[in-house]
Amino acid sequence: MRIYHFLCIGLISLALTGCKPDVGKEWDLPEISFFYWKSTFNVKDVSSRWLDSIPVNKLYIRFFDIDVDVNLGPVPVAPLTGLPEKLTYSLTPVIFITNETFLKVKEEKELIDLADKLVGKLLQMSHPHKVKEWLIDCDWSPKTRSAFFNFCRILNEKTRNNQIELMATIRLDQYKNFESTGFPPVKSGLLMAYNMGALANWETSNSILNEKDATVYLENPKQYPLPLKLGLPFYQWGVVFRDSIFTGLINGLDTLDLTDAIRFKKTGENTFEVSESTFLQGFYLYEKDKIRIEKVGKNEILSIIHLLKKWKTVNDNKEIVFFHLDERMMDSVNGSFFKHFSQKVSIKK
Repeated sequence: MRIYHFLCIGLISLALTGCKPDVGKEWDLPEISFFYWKSTFNVKDVSSRWLDSIPVNKLYIRFFDIDVDVNLGPVPVAPLTGLPEKLTYSLTPVIFITNETFLKVKEEKELIDLADKLVGKLLQMSHPHKVKEWLIDCDWSPKTRSAFFNFCRILNEKTRNNQIELMATIRLDQYKNFESTGFPPVKSGLLMAYNMGALANWETSNSILNEKDATVYLENPKQYPLPLKLGLPFYQWGVVFRDSIFTGLINGLDTLDLTDAIRFKKTGENTFEVSESTFLQGFYLYEKDKIRIEKVGKNEILSIIHLLKKWKTVNDNKEIVFFHLDERMMDSVNGSFFKHFSQKVSIKK
């Protein structure tokens, strides 16, 4: 009886200690943050109870895009509305600038003018929030690298006066080949570890995130010249093909949206064919169009844990940012998953 008693105590102790990192050892747990990528701020997308269960301290909120108008030059597009004056969480404004902007805006005077306008609008929109950093999101190319880097240099000088640090997004190919691509003159970077596959190829299974493509970039991680945070996907979409040519994306599309057997025929695990022309979430589909559903959820994220731990060891990442926060995400996954994920990626000090 006594042996059984001690055995039970031992098993209970193992069960309790097995659910968390080793007792007495210090672990480097990355913080979890989220992108918010809508034009209208919706409080339903920001549940304090859900976020506090992780917990989350910061949101990266898209404020507006910048694109080039034929007549007006660079202009803000779809600026954020509805942002409350008080938020429970600190925020980092995100500005997406199209690559085409820096194909048109190249001269020093033009770049200074663009920086002045951006600073003025961001300071106005972010008041009265105590903002400490801005994130510039631009998929710059070899043709626009010089203009974009100059723009970052100019913007850095202007934000320094307002005690704001500048971040820039880094794509996977820019991370892997930084010796040849260079790196922007900013305080830190955010590596966007998604959209890594061949989206326009029908044979691709999941262009957002898959272990095979992730291995190319993360299996042998490099020490990047800038401190890096890590951006990971947690979303889904439908990739539409017409006559074997990529036609467009339907954001948020799920296999459950294609269960109508009259309009859609299932042709594979995540592929469908349109049986009769129809509207689907504002997108007009023609008969014979093909749809590939791509989704990144818990299973896809966990499948590359071993690669993320390698990357974190080299780059000493302290924060992971998921794209993107909305009501659908919170309905589909418990916030405790992200706490569990943080522990999985953590490194013993």
